[in-house]
Amino acid sequence: MSDSAIQTLEAAAQILMAPPNLVTPEQRHQAESVFLEFRTTKNPYQLCREILEKSTSEYVLFEAAGLIKAGLIREWSLLSKEDTSSIREYLLNYLLRKENPPFVKERLLQTIAIIIKRGSVDDGGRERKALLAELEKIIVTPPISQQKLACSLILAIMQEFAITVKTADVGLIWEVHFRLKKSFETLNLKRIFRFTIGVLEQIMRSGHPPEGEQAMLTKQLISIMETILCWSHVSPLLSKRLIGAFEAIYESETAPALRLNMNWRDTIIKPEVIALFFELHIYVRSNPELTNPSLTCLVQLASLSGVVVSASNLKQQYLEHYVNNFLRMLSFIQPNHREMLGISEIYRRLIQFFTPTLIAGTPPAFLQYLTTYTCHCIRGSIIEEGLNEDTVLREALNKFLHTWSSLVHDVDGYTTETLQNPCIEVFNTYLQCRLAPPDGTRGLEAKDGCEEDIKDDIEEDERELHNEVLMTIGAMARKAPAHCCHLLFTLLQDRSKRLESQLQLMHTGKLPVSSADQLSMLFEDLHWILMIIGHFLSMDGSGEARTEANIPPELMRYSIRENANIDASLRYLVGETATQDNIDPIVKLIGLIIRINEWECAALEAGFGGVLSPELSATVSWLLKVWANSYLMLDPADYTEMSTVLECAFRQESEGAAWAVRRLAKRAGFVLKHLSAQPVAVKHVVQLLAHLAYAYPNRNQLANCEDFVALVAWEVSGNDLPGNVRKELHKVFARLASYTEGEAKNCLVASTAALQQKLLTLLNVQEDTEPVRTTLADILDCYCGISEGMLEIATMDEQVTMLFNALDKIPGIIFKYHNYPGVVLPALNLLAKSAKNAMHCQDQDIVNKFVDICHTTFEVYARWNSGKISSIPQDVEEEAYDDIIALMELVRWLSCGTGGSVHGGCARGLRLLLPLVTPSLLALPTLAHSAFRLLRDLEQADELTNLPIQDFNMVIAALRIGLTAVSSDVSTLCCETIGGLSNKAQAMGEDNRYSAALLSLAQLLLMLILKMEIPPDSIPAAGAAIYFLTCVRPSLLEGLARQVIEAFAANDPTNVPRLEDAFRLLTNGVLFDGYRPHKIRFQDNFDKFLSSVHGFLIVK
Repeated sequence: MSDSAIQTLEAAAQILMAPPNLVTPEQRHQAESVFLEFRTTKNPYQLCREILEKSTSEYVLFEAAGLIKAGLIREWSLLSKEDTSSIREYLLNYLLRKENPPFVKERLLQTIAIIIKRGSVDDGGRERKALLAELEKIIVTPPISQQKLACSLILAIMQEFAITVKTADVGLIWEVHFRLKKSFETLNLKRIFRFTIGVLEQIMRSGHPPEGEQAMLTKQLISIMETILCWSHVSPLLSKRLIGAFEAIYESETAPALRLNMNWRDTIIKPEVIALFFELHIYVRSNPELTNPSLTCLVQLASLSGVVVSASNLKQQYLEHYVNNFLRMLSFIQPNHREMLGISEIYRRLIQFFTPTLIAGTPPAFLQYLTTYTCHCIRGSIIEEGLNEDTVLREALNKFLHTWSSLVHDVDGYTTETLQNPCIEVFNTYLQCRLAPPDGTRGLEAKDGCEEDIKDDIEEDERELHNEVLMTIGAMARKAPAHCCHLLFTLLQDRSKRLESQLQLMHTGKLPVSSADQLSMLFEDLHWILMIIGHFLSMDGSGEARTEANIPPELMRYSIRENANIDASLRYLVGETATQDNIDPIVKLIGLIIRINEWECAALEAGFGGVLSPELSATVSWLLKVWANSYLMLDPADYTEMSTVLECAFRQESEGAAWAVRRLAKRAGFVLKHLSAQPVAVKHVVQLLAHLAYAYPNRNQLANCEDFVALVAWEVSGNDLPGNVRKELHKVFARLASYTEGEAKNCLVASTAALQQKLLTLLNVQEDTEPVRTTLADILDCYCGISEGMLEIATMDEQVTMLFNALDKIPGIIFKYHNYPGVVLPALNLLAKSAKNAMHCQDQDIVNKFVDICHTTFEVYARWNSGKISSIPQDVEEEAYDDIIALMELVRWLSCGTGGSVHGGCARGLRLLLPLVTPSLLALPTLAHSAFRLLRDLEQADELTNLPIQDFNMVIAALRIGLTAVSSDVSTLCCETIGGLSNKAQAMGEDNRYSAALLSLAQLLLMLILKMEIPPDSIPAAGAAIYFLTCVRPSLLEGLARQVIEAFAANDPTNVPRLEDAFRLLTNGVLFDGYRPHKIRFQDNFDKFLSSVHGFLIVK
């Protein structure tokens, strides 16, 4: 019988593994049916033994191994202790005496591990202990093939007890899984660790190099150590979030910190154990396959924390032993690229897990090696950038700089004097690698990718791409401000003189414009020097508007120490003198930057826009924005100490500040006019202009600048700027108009008047062409900018009147262009952007007028888009629903107003959108989030309970769909909405129709929680929702408990008493009155309730 069965299986396997052209679909289907039937075989153990012994087909062996595993899990309760022991012994002996393909071996090893784990439920780990003792004997005795197999089995057993995504689903409840894991940690983990350490020590002392079979055995032993050191230990007090936490730990990029209990103190902190791991790495580092697991062990040991080193002297002793061995290893080796990544992680972990004071007490070599390796990674990462293949050294550099960032900011660690020279060395190296010869080395490497000009076509912004690295380089430079400031000034002065000379030669015709390629190296030098200066001068390279003192304290103190001449510094700043004697070093650097800005503007005016680098222009604008954010209009009250020179130069209302604003406004005009076709240059100069407009509302001097007024007039007269740029310009104009008076305001409002005229002219055009639609969309975008820029809508002044004239046209525009999303979307966006200010207006007539426009828009949109709202196609792109998202945003802001017309507007908008909320919606995450955020916000605005009951029932149906979402964002929003509605329903009474509809969600919500079908991050919000629902009907939980107990009793009646106890615990000491103390008490009970019921209800 078995022989014929084996032949049948092997014939079917041969068909399945054959190329498609040699078998028919029918033959393949019949072969698949053979194996599907084979997998359902009951009591298959004897048959599978014969297959393992007799079959020569690897596929059949694999299926047999899988069937043994599945049969054991399925039929465990039917098998005796002798049966399972017999199967385990057979499988181990089979593997020891017979070579198998790796995938078959892996399945059989996992099967043995499953038998051991299931057996541990009943015998308390006795069989596990005996097997481990047997495996230890095999490991210390040749042949090496059996030694490797024993190691593989230990790894398989550890995998099963670790509870990770690789752990088999063996039919145990979570409570048992965690109890077994805790038992394994207590009884076996340290024993495996000590034994493996001993074996590795013997291998190292043997003198045999890690090659061939010896290397494979060593790798498995190190893998065992790696698994132990990366083990996520069960807390003595089981976590409230047991379920799901194990997968998050397993899937995270870095292993959890090494936190061990007191039982490990006699092992892990022994100096000889620490030394052994470093010796092990030196022993195996020549073999690439062994390097990574060995380094992982060292990284984990660097993160040792918890009660095992809770005493301060133990922590200090451990760090001393670790660092001394670490430095000894570094003195013996020349790290390769892969090792550098591990070493950088060791530094990062040491800084993270040991106090700055302890780190500062390490030997000087600790800091010196860090400096040397950082410089090495800087050089290597530049080469990697050019090759654009490997990123190892870039990753290592990021980790090293993370360490430096901590060191330079820790006040209790190294002194400034200690850090100064290492910081100078790293700074000099970085600067040198970014500059061309003779000052630097950029381009000397054959493939460092730096021999070309700055890449103008790169997708990611250069300033953002290097922001994190440069922030740390800048922080390190500020540890030695005198050296770095002088060096940066010297380099910038040299490059700026060369630039000025080249531009003058071109202007006089002595150097042909066609030879501008010679400038590429100069442009890139300037680009990098200016980026580094930006991060040196400011702590925030983003240039976001400051909310507090932003001049780095090191530079403030440096300027104070220099005590330069105020008059001479100010004259140098504005270019009245070139002498550098007794000039404040910070002002001197800023003055030179502004000179470069002037030369670029002069070159643009002379028609050399095609010669200049757009990337360099963007970098100059970025740097000026960063500088303006930190230094311009500074308030001495923000600082504990203030440089007199900086105060005189840049304080509020100073002539120096006004002069600087005029220079920056002039720059904006020149770049926009002459580099309009260069997106990166235009983007950053508009951001500079926006900063000047937004940052100083009460003391803004931009609107009165002659060059800015000229820029407004240029925009009014028409230009070829891209639509998104013109939108940002009108946003700036509108913002300035909000707090400007007189002639300056009239000039700004004139830009809106010109836009209004263009809109009216365009709407009167009869032709429906692509250019007309594109121009219309651009004008609507510009109005969006105006709406966003306006601080508020208070009265119907001239600016607001023109905005509402445009808003009045939106229903007609949507009606006429309903087939063109490129026009409909900006029209709806304009309405949505205007809603915020309109709904917060104190003039009810303005509010009512805006709501009337929205009503009409809803009607027009619904007429042409009913199909789009009622159903979502399966393969639709989410961008197709951007107009719906704009409508949701509009309805959300409508809820912020007051009055009957506002409530009617919200109801009309919501009625339009609710049919969209179907299960298909959940496949579009952005749209789904917007929809359920809208419901939550409308609930908070008391809009939902004002809906007719039919519409409210649609809201409840939508919440029912949202609760089943995979996204924690959506399910949390639904729970928050339910909680808010429950508070209002409590006042209505439980017999109210709205309350009854809301309470219908309670059973679904509780069952989703119990079955773990709601995202873990949403559990707190779900618990709060259950509490507030019970406040509506105090008998709710009692009824829900009966329903839950009846549902689960059908599967396992033994769980009934435990469920009853869990529900009693849930309501213990809680009053359902809606007050915060009782809600907190319920939430705590709820966490304990979930830990309990998930432990015995959920099976893995």
